[in-house]
Amino acid sequence: MRDIGKLVEKQFGKKEPVTIVNRLHDGLDIEVPKLRKGKKKKMLSPGKASNELMQFFMGFLLFGGGLFWVFNSFEVTSTWGHGYWGIGNFRMPMGTMLIPLLVGIGLTFFLEKKWIGGFVCALGVLVILISLITSISFHAIHGTLYTYVLMFGMVAAGAGLLIKVLFKPNSKGD
Repeated sequence: MRDIGKLVEKQFGKKEPVTIVNRLHDGLDIEVPKLRKGKKKKMLSPGKASNELMQFFMGFLLFGGGLFWVFNSFEVTSTWGHGYWGIGNFRMPMGTMLIPLLVGIGLTFFLEKKWIGGFVCALGVLVILISLITSISFHAIHGTLYTYVLMFGMVAAGAGLLIKVLFKPNSKGD
């Protein structure tokens, strides 16, 4: 009987991927090689970048650098604690925003149902947070239109590269 391994090596070479299929022929087991069908790799055109890690880091640097530049180009001031707080035209003295928090703390220790006091406390904390946020104002530091376009362009370009790399559909057939 012939050595099938040598025939396969002679016919297909050592590096060729083969699978061995057993077939019955005249009552004997004969190994017949069958070529595996491999997936062809997609060739990238010369104009497209192939290194996703480099795209990710470039996007990260552009996005982070742009945000850093934007955050350093604005001045933040607050009027919280200067006597009155309000939303729109509704103005109240600063001490009144502490009333729901103090009532909630009292209800927590007074009532059997602790969740009522907890809810009023949470409402009091929410009122304080809203008053803090509404008292903040942002003022842009003097700059040219070119500077602002460049800042926000860096943020947009970086975000685009990050989204492209992170949310790209998997091209492998896993």
